[in-house]
Amino acid sequence: LFRVQQVAVLPIDSTGLESLTGNEALSGRLSELVSSSTEVTDEPGEPVVVANAEEASASAGFNVRLPADVAPAKIYVTDSAAFTLTVDRAKAQALLEEAGRADLVLPESIDGAKIAVSIPSTVNTTFGTCPEPQTDKPAMDEMDGPRESYPDCIVFSQMTSPIVNAPDGVDMAELAQIGLEFTGMSREDAEAFTDTIDWTSTLVIPIPRNAATHADVSIDGVTGKLIQRTTEYSSEYVLLWVKDGIVYSISGSGTDTARAFQMVEALP
Repeated sequence: LFRVQQVAVLPIDSTGLESLTGNEALSGRLSELVSSSTEVTDEPGEPVVVANAEEASASAGFNVRLPADVAPAKIYVTDSAAFTLTVDRAKAQALLEEAGRADLVLPESIDGAKIAVSIPSTVNTTFGTCPEPQTDKPAMDEMDGPRESYPDCIVFSQMTSPIVNAPDGVDMAELAQIGLEFTGMSREDAEAFTDTIDWTSTLVIPIPRNAATHADVSIDGVTGKLIQRTTEYSSEYVLLWVKDGIVYSISGSGTDTARAFQMVEALP
């Protein structure tokens, strides 16, 4: 059983991932494998606009915090979602081998394993001029162009921890090590990293090596993470922290994070 209690950031080499994304046929088979192995058990609806923190709390089922004296543009609540992934080891192993990593062997114990993922309701509060969700809202890894159109947009997100249930025989640390080796990390480094992580309570955020920076920051009475990414076209940042069972993030464009920290200081 996995619940987020802390966040770790891991710079990775994208070499292994590029062997998938750069190979159209292989990437297509990966997408097909994921879709055929996934059963959606709780389909979320469209985000619903609410008037204030009280309405958001009643709808999301937890105490929603908003910064005092800072008027939000909109507050959206997205319903919970859930899905189950049934592992097909033979097909997954074949993809690894086709990607040139026959040295990475998935354990027999994962074959047929059912991994259930439950994503609770999420509250996203926008400040400034921001794109609408699920239409032109930019993803965190696709913000170079869209972010330039919304330079004053800040998004404050909060949710209770997602829950992942996996069978007892599935060793998440072993799978994580295989995944890290696939990205290009050496076996020794992958093993050393996985040994430092509690895989039942740590949300690991991968960031591209040499394209982003990260640092521990004191925020909201706890230790959080500040991730900053600068590209040829734009810059972006995200603040991440976990407090009292709630996962928080604030994202925006540019390199000036002062507004984000001021918002956190104004939280009740």
